[in-house]
Amino acid sequence: MTMTMTIGIIGAGHLIKHMMPAMSKTGSRFLVSERGRETSAHLAERYGVEVLADNQSIIDQSEIVIVAVRPFDAVEVCEGLSFSDGQTVLSLCAGLPSSDLAPAIAPASLVMAMPVVAAQFSESPTLMYPEHRACRKLLESCGPVLALKSEDSFAPAATIACYYGWVQELISQMSDWVAAQGVDPEIARLLTAQMTRAAATTVRERPSTPTSQLVSELATPRSFTLKGLEVLHEADAFTPWKRAADALLRTN
Repeated sequence: MTMTMTIGIIGAGHLIKHMMPAMSKTGSRFLVSERGRETSAHLAERYGVEVLADNQSIIDQSEIVIVAVRPFDAVEVCEGLSFSDGQTVLSLCAGLPSSDLAPAIAPASLVMAMPVVAAQFSESPTLMYPEHRACRKLLESCGPVLALKSEDSFAPAATIACYYGWVQELISQMSDWVAAQGVDPEIARLLTAQMTRAAATTVRERPSTPTSQLVSELATPRSFTLKGLEVLHEADAFTPWKRAADALLRTN
């Protein structure tokens, strides 16, 4: 994928460090501020990112400006900067609605996105609203882009970005259990991770089959899968996951 655009980055932190390995392959020119000297120096050395003196200099040269600062700082940061008509601001600020950020970046247009750090491996399922051709091309370097039809669905869908971390904790718990049974820890970790990936791949590649049917195909009478699921359902093990998602949604 080749792009001939200048992309400015406001807030080159943890997420950007994981997105840059993929985004750098698009052929775009990337600009960051020297404010975060350790990160900017790393990005410059590793990916050829250009380091400028301040954020306004970045904006003045960019067609797309990625804002990846902490959500509670974003409005204040952007209000202190001047954007131009025809520019696009790509917000990666989780939980920050357009009604808060759009006035601060006017007259530029706003696009919202929610990638995860798996972007490093081009495996991030990235939410985006609204559809935007140039932003899609950029974000597709990080993995599949899912454009939403309304902003109302952005917050509940973005909750799954946290589910990503919860699944990692589940992998950790189960791989530790496998290792405790005497299996080599490296094999236990890879086995659990790959089994999780295999389950997700089946769900993704069979979209016309309800997930409940996929489960029932495995959880046949007297099967080990069914026995384990019966224990989990008896303990109401899945309800807390939904409660956790509800708690996050209420904070938005």
